[in-house]
Amino acid sequence: MCYTITKNYGGDVVEFHTIQSLKDEYFDKAVEFYNQQLDINFYENSSLVKQSLQNNKTENDYAIVIGTEKNEVVSLALAHYEATTNSAFLVHLMVAPSSDYDELFVHTLEKIEGQLNKLAQKVHSRDINFMMIEVPKEHSTEVEFDEEKLAHRQQLLLDNGFEKQSEINYLHPNYTKNEEPFEVDLFIKSNIELTKDIYPASVKSNYILKYVFANGISREIIYPLLERMNLRLPL
Repeated sequence: MCYTITKNYGGDVVEFHTIQSLKDEYFDKAVEFYNQQLDINFYENSSLVKQSLQNNKTENDYAIVIGTEKNEVVSLALAHYEATTNSAFLVHLMVAPSSDYDELFVHTLEKIEGQLNKLAQKVHSRDINFMMIEVPKEHSTEVEFDEEKLAHRQQLLLDNGFEKQSEINYLHPNYTKNEEPFEVDLFIKSNIELTKDIYPASVKSNYILKYVFANGISREIIYPLLERMNLRLPL
């Protein structure tokens, strides 16, 4: 089931849709857009998108929003809702290069947050506590990004309610024991005061949801990383 919201960008109409199943008419186009890797992101195998929609641990809490112009995808956001802590992991936010990039970025962000709030309202009768997103570090040696585009993304996040966190030395995980994790920046948009009893536990829960349950990375890899980040291990 999809809903459509129409926005006008410089004379062109952009429609926003939610994708909730592999049978959605826009699913294949969304994956095709994702695979073009047009924006700043930690790209994963697109099979994980399909996997997250089919996985019984994530399928009901996985949000996908796309923007389309003339029936072609021009923006995409994917996020996991973590019900226990009423928070969310914004995994990907991508916008095709255009003169309306900033405006489309902001509206796509608004739409994915709105979809996450709908999930939160069903469980807790209130909006999400916070939303987190990983952002590459400037001058990173592990991944290569255009520094100007990276700085622009960071500024867009800051301009739209996110704050760059410094409390956790955050690590993007390795997928196998032959690889190494690497440091990235964590940006958070919070709707409540993040106290010491809420913040670490919520980050930990989102990390486990995304990387253990959605991506299928071994607990033997993820749990030591939680220790290294000084996040309490689950019982």
